Amino acid sequence: MPKRVDHDSRREEIARAALRLCVREGLASVTIGRVAAEAAISKGLVQHYFPTKEALLRLAAATQRHDIESAVAAAVRPGDPPEAVLRQILLALVDLGAEQILAGHAFLASTAADPTLRRLYREGSAVATATVARLLTEARGPATGAEAEARVLLGVAGSLADARMLGEIGRAEAVAVLDLQLSRLHGAAADSRGGG
Repeated sequence: MPKRVDHDSRREEIARAALRLCVREGLASVTIGRVAAEAAISKGLVQHYFPTKEALLRLAAATQRHDIESAVAAAVRPGDPPEAVLRQILLALVDLGAEQILAGHAFLASTAADPTLRRLYREGSAVATATVARLLTEARGPATGAEAEARVLLGVAGSLADARMLGEIGRAEAVAVLDLQLSRLHGAAADSRGGG
């Protein structure tokens, strides 16, 4: 009996090979031939699943986004209060590995030329911003500026992840910076509720 091929798994395997290349050598290194060598399969098989490099990069970017969303979801403890869930999500972003960060930056840079990648990133950003804004609102009550504050927090988390990847700061220092920002937000919310 012939062996059954799981086409979705094969496509993901090829996309992950592209991600590994992207992380090690940059987006320009991702060619059909190089991905085939990285995945230890024929160039023809890569082309069977991905007729163009752009199609391959789009799935690689979607796979990378899914990995980040999975890491964030795994960090959240169901049933925790909104303040704790917010911190867990932001810490998961701070704790992203170099591979996820480098691939994310490479794909982000390519969004200028690829509307499909741009849409993928905008959707991911919108979901993250809406989630953080909702948690902020749940934690401190209805207030103006939740979306802006969400963008600030996501920016802080991204910057801390970059600094950790570069070795500028350790995890403890990154957590302290994030907690400082969160405490400022909670303090400002308490002041506004108290009329100060």
